[in-house]
Amino acid sequence: MGSLYTGYGDSGYTYCARMRAKVPKDHPVIEIMGTLDEASSAIGLARSLLPKGSEAIDDVLKRMQRLLYRLASHISGFGEVGENDISWLEKVADEYYGEPLKDFILPGSPSAAAAIHLARTVVRRLERRYITAVRDGHLPKDPVVMKVINRLSDALFAVAVCLQRKYGGGPEKAKASD
Repeated sequence: MGSLYTGYGDSGYTYCARMRAKVPKDHPVIEIMGTLDEASSAIGLARSLLPKGSEAIDDVLKRMQRLLYRLASHISGFGEVGENDISWLEKVADEYYGEPLKDFILPGSPSAAAAIHLARTVVRRLERRYITAVRDGHLPKDPVVMKVINRLSDALFAVAVCLQRKYGGGPEKAKASD
């Protein structure tokens, strides 16, 4: 990678591989790339907080992080995500969700579950940023990308709920008032 710092972005611009051009750092495509990075970091935080004996969940979360990097490459025009990724995420969601919830829940204990819920909300923001970028003509509409992002947030929710059930005493119901 070379030097950690280049000074290239000091002017508020950065290179966008998808556009093969220098663009403002707040360009919608750069926002998407940054949000992908945030999601991966939040998942990394969750991994660091996993209770002992959670190796299977750690493997799932690590694979999700790698999927996020492949998604970034795909959006940049260099990589590929596909139906197999959607199928895997659906399998994870089905495996970890368990008995369906009847109420909205509060993200919470254990810490790893709370961090996974945070990662899920970052992925939801990614979805909103992607939709905006497509609508505004910065990216082509890609139904596979939309499905991967949507299923990723579902799978993260399922894993967080599983952890809450196993280590946190179960998810707490969200109430509008006490």
